[in-house]
Amino acid sequence: MTKTEVERLPMKQSVLKKLFTYSGNLCAMPDCNNALVSKKGTMIGKIAHIHAAKPDGARFDAAMSDEERRAFSNLFIVCGNCHDEIDDKDNEDDFPAEMLLKIKEEHESIFVKAERKFISKYSDSTQSNDPKFPTHLQALADAFCVSELIGAEDEIKGIRSFIENLAETPYSERDFALQIAQRMLRKGVEELPAEDVVSAFEMTPHALKETMRVLEHHQIGDIDDKWGDGTWTVKLWPRDPDGNPWFELIEFCKVQKLDPRGIIRSLDFSVYD
Repeated sequence: MTKTEVERLPMKQSVLKKLFTYSGNLCAMPDCNNALVSKKGTMIGKIAHIHAAKPDGARFDAAMSDEERRAFSNLFIVCGNCHDEIDDKDNEDDFPAEMLLKIKEEHESIFVKAERKFISKYSDSTQSNDPKFPTHLQALADAFCVSELIGAEDEIKGIRSFIENLAETPYSERDFALQIAQRMLRKGVEELPAEDVVSAFEMTPHALKETMRVLEHHQIGDIDDKWGDGTWTVKLWPRDPDGNPWFELIEFCKVQKLDPRGIIRSLDFSVYD
């Protein structure tokens, strides 16, 4: 049986980018504070192998494949001085693989955590849940005792369109629209005077206008001076082919003993099935 020859494979660009991202532009060695890039933009850091890429290198592991030797898990970035010490086969006892792996993990974990916090802080919160669309509306039909809803394509299409609009709407505006709908139902109306909303929710007219502007942008509702006399009203838009999707959701949840706020946040409308 022929012994497989060890080949030093070139490093992948994706691995190099990840290594530098998690380096923090600092040598990974605990007692070293050297930067990896000089003030003039010169890369002075070097890629170190935990297990060498070739048999004559430090900490070479014959059991590893060539792909494993060039993998992110086997590499980390240090300054030139530290690299030369680590890479010297005569220093293997001073830099065992287990120790280098621990150093890599501890150093990179600082910047992995920072990256996660940054992404969490600035990511689009509306994309945290994928919508679950209903497909036949059996449960909705049972809740309202309307068998014609079952499998009705125009109804399914209308509900789906509402969910898609809702999915892009920020959470705070979703919650506000739900509370507006609940107030409308309690009062037995399909629209509310703006001054009633301002008073009930203890908000300024400007805040109401801005909130309704967001809802209008997402085709959820609007605020309108429909008579042109300065009498502003707050409305939630109906869905195709007919009906208020908010009233529909609230009444359905009453029958099923569900929390409508949980549904508009999780976007799990498969409960309609």
